[in-house]
Amino acid sequence: MKKTFLAVVLTASMTVSVFAGAGAVAADEGVNYISEEKRDQAPAEGTDFSNMKIGEIEDYIVTDGGWDQANHESILAAMEELGIPEENLIVLEEIGEEQAAVQTAAEELIDEGCTLIIGASTGHAPFLSEIAAEYPDVVFAQWGNKVDNLIGYEIRSYEGMFLAGYACELLSQDENTELGFSASFNEFSVRTAINAYALGARYANPEATVRVAGADSWYDIDKETQCAQSLIDAGIKYMGMEASSPAIPETCEKNGAYVVGYHNDMSYLAPDAVLVSHMWNFAPIFKNIMINAAEGTATPNDFYYWGGDCSKLSDFAEFVPEEVVTAVEELKGKIESGEVQVFAGELKDNAGNVLVEEGDVMPDEEIIFQNFYVEGVSTSWTAGE
Repeated sequence: MKKTFLAVVLTASMTVSVFAGAGAVAADEGVNYISEEKRDQAPAEGTDFSNMKIGEIEDYIVTDGGWDQANHESILAAMEELGIPEENLIVLEEIGEEQAAVQTAAEELIDEGCTLIIGASTGHAPFLSEIAAEYPDVVFAQWGNKVDNLIGYEIRSYEGMFLAGYACELLSQDENTELGFSASFNEFSVRTAINAYALGARYANPEATVRVAGADSWYDIDKETQCAQSLIDAGIKYMGMEASSPAIPETCEKNGAYVVGYHNDMSYLAPDAVLVSHMWNFAPIFKNIMINAAEGTATPNDFYYWGGDCSKLSDFAEFVPEEVVTAVEELKGKIESGEVQVFAGELKDNAGNVLVEEGDVMPDEEIIFQNFYVEGVSTSWTAGE
């Protein structure tokens, strides 16, 4: 539901050569990397957004409590900051990942006068790429890596999940150094969440391990319940997740276990179980895209890969000890300063192979596609399947 991994995205990865850390990039011909310094960009004096129409294409519904809702709320937040009326947004939901469905949706938005169209599912990318080539006066932005004719936007989600894994291990290690992770699919963005969570746990305790239970579904209450329950039955009390339904938090709460919410703040689903939530915050990116679209400076070669508050954590639950919250804040500061790099060497995969040598940092194209599981991760999945 959230994202479909397509061969076209792998092809696009060949163009990306940005480096992890403080946002430094290597200038690949044809790709315009938008620096994180642009995060606080203000529109030029006199820029008029009042007549700007924005189209939003979602593969599910914007009240799903997960991925689509995070995208939708980020669009609304960016619009509000720029003073763009909410009625200027046209939302099309449950658009299938087939050419006919995507083409119909895009043409409907164009006919309605939309000059900026934002897509959330990489399953739409190859079809939007073709349509965008036919409408050069319309700006198209699409989550995921850089695809021809589409502005690409990504978030360094591993920063927030690294902090979440660190917090869970601080809480768990006196009882059990094994954490859990209830995951949706064996897919690159999911592997990013799992690996970052595991690396954060091992930053707190080098002996920490993470056991993964996979649902093989983007949204399945029964399967997600089973995943969470299997981890709890194995003696795990603290887990991460990458899923949208309420099943995992609610299962944890029923069993006296704890979980890190994902996509949005999930504390309302299970207030006694949700420690903190990883939240996708695309608003700073969308704001920049909207400004550039309104001013005529956006190009289909633009690519965003931003961290910081884009990969944010919600407030911790009141029952989380203050010393843990303080430790997480201190580690967050070290990531922001570059003192701590999440995917720095020496880094091994869970088969013992060295991924990054001591003193080196993994390049962004490898971080984005996560064709590996890191040391300490136990899963029946094989990376890259």
